[in-house]
Amino acid sequence: MSLEQDLQQERVIHLDISKLTQVEAGTTVKEVVAKMRKDGRNCAIILKDDAIIGIFTDRDLLRKVVDAPETWDTPIDNLMSGPPITVNASDPAFAALDLMDQKHFRNVPVIDNKGKLVGNLTHYAIIKYLADRFPESVYNLPPHPGRVTKNRDGA
Repeated sequence: MSLEQDLQQERVIHLDISKLTQVEAGTTVKEVVAKMRKDGRNCAIILKDDAIIGIFTDRDLLRKVVDAPETWDTPIDNLMSGPPITVNASDPAFAALDLMDQKHFRNVPVIDNKGKLVGNLTHYAIIKYLADRFPESVYNLPPHPGRVTKNRDGA
């Protein structure tokens, strides 16, 4: 089976979507950034009454907060991007990867059939899936696969 066929048959729910930071609307930017740092995540999904209303990423932090220290105590609602595009847990991984590629997303919230947040799909989850599925191809690659020596080393 080819990689493309694997990704078309594999569902998003089977990838590692467990790594996410979620916060309630109204939380201050300072608290959100602290939670992202504590969790080791590059984004936070913003919820209001269990509904996804936005996403705040490290890119938002760099573009909207770093040069504006007065924003640290404002609600995250003022600086988040939203509402984010989501994928369904039952969607094929290929469709989610295609969306991430087309929109240049590194994080996509994953919802169930009722619209509830179940996880966050990251580019790391895709890489981990590929490394787990094709370990010989991934782990046996030299550090620079395209680099070939012109002269033979040794005796």
